[in-house]
Amino acid sequence: MPSSPAKKPPSVDIREFVRVLKHTEGDRFAGTPFIPEPWQDDYLAKLFNTRRPDGYRQYQRSFLAVPRKAGKTATCAAIAVYEGFFGDEGGQILVAAGDRKQANLLFTAASRFIESNPSLAKRAKIYKAAIFIPSKKTTIMFISRESKTKHGFNPSIVIVDEYHVQPNRELVDVLESGMGMRSEPMVIFVTTAGMDRVGPCYEEWQRAMKIQNGLLADDTYLPCIYGAPSDADPFLEETWKLANPNYGVTVLKSFMEREAALAKESPSQEIKFRTLYLNQWVSVGANKFFKHGAWESCSAPLGDLTNRQCYAAVDLGCTQDTTAFAAVWAPASDDPGGVWDCMVHFFIPEDTALERSREEGLPYLDWAVIGPEGEPPCVKMTEGDTCDYDVVRNYALDFCEKYAVRGVAIDRWNAAHLTTQLAAEGITMAPYGQGYASMNSPTKLLETLVLSKRIRHGGQNRCLNVQMSNLQVKQDDAGNLKPTKKNSNSTSRVDGPVALIMALGLASGEARNEPDEPMLMVF
Repeated sequence: MPSSPAKKPPSVDIREFVRVLKHTEGDRFAGTPFIPEPWQDDYLAKLFNTRRPDGYRQYQRSFLAVPRKAGKTATCAAIAVYEGFFGDEGGQILVAAGDRKQANLLFTAASRFIESNPSLAKRAKIYKAAIFIPSKKTTIMFISRESKTKHGFNPSIVIVDEYHVQPNRELVDVLESGMGMRSEPMVIFVTTAGMDRVGPCYEEWQRAMKIQNGLLADDTYLPCIYGAPSDADPFLEETWKLANPNYGVTVLKSFMEREAALAKESPSQEIKFRTLYLNQWVSVGANKFFKHGAWESCSAPLGDLTNRQCYAAVDLGCTQDTTAFAAVWAPASDDPGGVWDCMVHFFIPEDTALERSREEGLPYLDWAVIGPEGEPPCVKMTEGDTCDYDVVRNYALDFCEKYAVRGVAIDRWNAAHLTTQLAAEGITMAPYGQGYASMNSPTKLLETLVLSKRIRHGGQNRCLNVQMSNLQVKQDDAGNLKPTKKNSNSTSRVDGPVALIMALGLASGEARNEPDEPMLMVF
């Protein structure tokens, strides 16, 4: 039986088509053609022009994540209009938004694009919430998760706008389930970063990042993600340029300067700035502990550590995650300012370091060597795919031999073996609880020391600086605090800050077993 002929691509390239549309808003762009920026041109070409040997589109799913003001709404609207005129006969293009207001914005953008071109306007009928192309028998519909009638569609393309506001996959799953009979089904997720790391968008974002970084193979999935690295300074123009592919075009320097100034005033404004304009995931599940710049202001070089009382702590992560060893030195007796000093070192399995770097966007491999400006390594690679606690033990023993360490606090979870080994070497060990009773006072002490600039960390520990920016706290009804990462699924590490707080707790006499967390230690 002879094979079917290859499907012919549309007669008009999408990059040519969008140029006949005109912008209708903005004093700089109204009335001018929609000329895609280089990144948009490349994205649209890959999405619609990459074909399989049989002529059908290669990509069936795509994830487009760019900051606010980068032209997401215009891009979504242009894709919908193009598919309406040049897609399959009887197509259903569904543009799904988080709420009616956003759906109306997309409908307005698509309608005005069509109305900006008289030839297209003659061939389309624009209704209250839909656009119909009679010659193709194709409908472009705009719905939100608030819509009561989500079932019964037979979509050819689904564009999910601002996916981060969707609380679950219900709407997406319903719409995808109706695409089974389509020869070229496509779902496009379009979004900025959000704050809900347990929602469906973050899960999809993580998958898209793995595909974009080559960690996961899926020839039917096209990721396109622009955002600032998690360890980048959010207030540097270089970071703004890195995150915004439309920087200098639709995202102006003067606008970013105004937003950055607001972000410096409060944690809530910083969250807005980083999620919307730098495309970074920032959770608000707990209170952000330090405003930007607070920890950095304590970057003075360490003082003389000779003969000063030192207290250390170990926070053991999961065997494939980072482990932290922290030490603090109480103020010297002749220091009138009462300034503390601190030091933190990290350990990570060598075989998982590259994967962790790609998943978290952090250069663990670079941190394991001397930095470009002579910064000492702050991360130790351990052989294998799990953290070698013998390496941690040896580091602790060498450290205790070098400094006047009076005790080592250790997270009681999974710590019995290491505790026994260190105790056998004559190290005073203090199993340390992670609840409010143990963590409240040292957490508040750290806050006081940082805000009053009475603690020095040297400023060269790049891993610790990132983890400090991740640090958040939970508060109980009595106002007690304890450190936390953003949520249980977060890849944002806080092992270093937690170890530092434990060391402060030991130094200030707070180390004690909590009655609600009993532990049997066998030596």
